[in-house]
Amino acid sequence: MKKAISFTLLLSLLLSVPLSGCSGPEERARQKGQKALAEENFSEAAAAFAQAGSRQDAEQLLAYAEAAQNLENRNYSEAEAAFLTLGDFKDCVLMSSYCKARECEETAFSTADADAAVSACAEAYRLYTDLSLFRDCDDRAANCRELLYSKASEWMSLGRYEDAASAFSALGGWQDSAGLETYCRASALENSGSYASAAELFTDIPGVLDADERAASAYEQAYQHALDLREQGDYEAAVSAFSELGDYRDAEAQTESTTVLGVRNLIRAGSYAEALEKLNQLSDLSAFPKAESAEAEPLRAFLDGFVNTWMSAHAGIMQGFFSRNLLQPYIESGSELDMLIQSELNDESYPANYGFVFYGNEVQELLTLNDGFTLAKVKGSASWYGPEGPVEKQETLQVLIDTRNGRPVAAAVLSAGA
Repeated sequence: MKKAISFTLLLSLLLSVPLSGCSGPEERARQKGQKALAEENFSEAAAAFAQAGSRQDAEQLLAYAEAAQNLENRNYSEAEAAFLTLGDFKDCVLMSSYCKARECEETAFSTADADAAVSACAEAYRLYTDLSLFRDCDDRAANCRELLYSKASEWMSLGRYEDAASAFSALGGWQDSAGLETYCRASALENSGSYASAAELFTDIPGVLDADERAASAYEQAYQHALDLREQGDYEAAVSAFSELGDYRDAEAQTESTTVLGVRNLIRAGSYAEALEKLNQLSDLSAFPKAESAEAEPLRAFLDGFVNTWMSAHAGIMQGFFSRNLLQPYIESGSELDMLIQSELNDESYPANYGFVFYGNEVQELLTLNDGFTLAKVKGSASWYGPEGPVEKQETLQVLIDTRNGRPVAAAVLSAGA
């Protein structure tokens, strides 16, 4: 009797609980879909999940399978969007980045636009690197590097230096790409006529290809270019070209001698203020001989009277121009400088007679420029009663004098102690 009761209880329990391995059609479809998904048979997985209805996560698995199928069909944008919609389900976040990387990789090596290719490949490389160890990302990152390096090398051999430099830059210093990037940028500068800048870059990469020889050649081209500019009478451009050469050969001396030629040319053209500005930039005025004693004494006497009289009479202008480091006693009416002076005269913070005095003049140097012009260096003290109280400054002036008529034509204020 006990055995019969036990058998009856066991039978009832078995009937009340589903037997292991038994399931309905929706669950079987779901399991079939998961198997197909694991085997990356995405179309079969999608079809199976479509039959699984709403059982457990079947709807999300269906969307996942469809996104993966889009990826397989190279519909990268659709796949990326679908994975993003699924949020943190399974590996969807990683898959969305993977889709983006695949799209960039395909764009990089299918477009004829060099800039677009470099940009896309660099982005693909970055994404694959960030996804290291995921799927085939490491292999694809390596493939991007190789293809991009190959493309950059090809552009370099074709003389497309700017494109090549951008491509090498995108490689982030892989192998010798950093040195080759600099080499290409230097070559591009040399081609554009920026020889000194090119030479500096070639010098930065000794031993990279023929960089040493290219540096020497670029420096020589820069030097010759500066000489040509001076020969053509473009003194300002020549000065700039020589100054860019630093201590190469006698570039520093050439900078100063070319400035002297430019100054003399400006004086002949009547551009006195500009000539004086260039003179103030010279570190050595020995290119100009000292004024002979016969003319020196009358000039000294004239300057002593001129400086005190003119500056005291134009106190408002002087106070304003001491802060601007420029003044010009004789100016063209209506010029920019004239308008600035008129503005100073009308400025109530600089009343025309505010106790201004320039005293203690000392003519330190008199140099003969050319064509009847002399440069005078005058040192003295200025004092006035400003809005905030008494002000005293020691000033050094350079005055350009036309010795043919004894008139100053321009003057500039140097910094104290110059």
